[in-house]
Amino acid sequence: MRKRIGKVNKIILLFYAFLALFFFFILTITIKDKESKYLKEKKTAVLLADSAFKIVKAYRLNNGIPLDILNDPKETGLIGVPYSIITYEEVNLDLVKASLAANYAALFVELLREKKLKEDDSLIVYLDGSFPALNISLLSAIKILKLKPIIFLSVASVAYGANLPNFTFLEIIDTLNKAKIFDFNVDYALIGGYDQMGSGLSFEAREFIKEKVSFYKIKLITKEEKDIILAKFKNKPLIEIAYNKINPKKWKEEYEIKEELFKGRLFYEKRYSLFLTVCFLAILLIVLYLIIKYDLEYYLLKKKQEIYKEGV
Repeated sequence: MRKRIGKVNKIILLFYAFLALFFFFILTITIKDKESKYLKEKKTAVLLADSAFKIVKAYRLNNGIPLDILNDPKETGLIGVPYSIITYEEVNLDLVKASLAANYAALFVELLREKKLKEDDSLIVYLDGSFPALNISLLSAIKILKLKPIIFLSVASVAYGANLPNFTFLEIIDTLNKAKIFDFNVDYALIGGYDQMGSGLSFEAREFIKEKVSFYKIKLITKEEKDIILAKFKNKPLIEIAYNKINPKKWKEEYEIKEELFKGRLFYEKRYSLFLTVCFLAILLIVLYLIIKYDLEYYLLKKKQEIYKEGV
């Protein structure tokens, strides 16, 4: 073949660009959904969390605790009030709304599996009342994976969390235990607040929480006691769901958490065909080599010999 002398004709460059675009279009329309890891466990955990949400909502309505349709337009029953006696921090409502999807249970299945936890393994779980839906999603994943949590609960909450005095996370987990959704006990309780000891709460609020913890026969501890207990379990994995530990809005964006059950990359990942990708790449490289090495225009466009000699 005649070797190239001179520039590549624009028509050949356009042909190459269109060929690359054509291959990309073929790859795009042949994308397939590939099942993510632990799919069966993820779906089961999500269904359990969704069932738990419905039970919590029913409990709330049956006990005369009205839903705030303005702040909770989807009527989940998992949104609290802007302020109450056990609220220690004002936050944006959107922060709590971002925590409501049952699909978070799938995320927790993945995170727990990545910690190499197996059936009957124990782990430390620290919760506060700020994100009750996330707490439920985590416990759902733990239940499905048949793990044994040692639960620490700070009762106080930020705004819009489990901050109703007659509807704290103590009531929520007790309700779910009675409904046979969970069979978890809170092992240790703290008052909560900025320092887990009640900072940001009134004296009346701190006493109210102490009485509630006593009613549920849970051991009330201080932050110092908590640190001592955790030191004894330092070889066990620790997961913390609390206002000062996580940001649901960032999680929702990072993990592409969807409201619709089983939607998003936690369940199915978009994958290009590896075979087609390799084939198309090989073709493009071969064509590029031929364009650079040989004067394809001479054959494809029938250039005249005198034009070729001028290097055009």
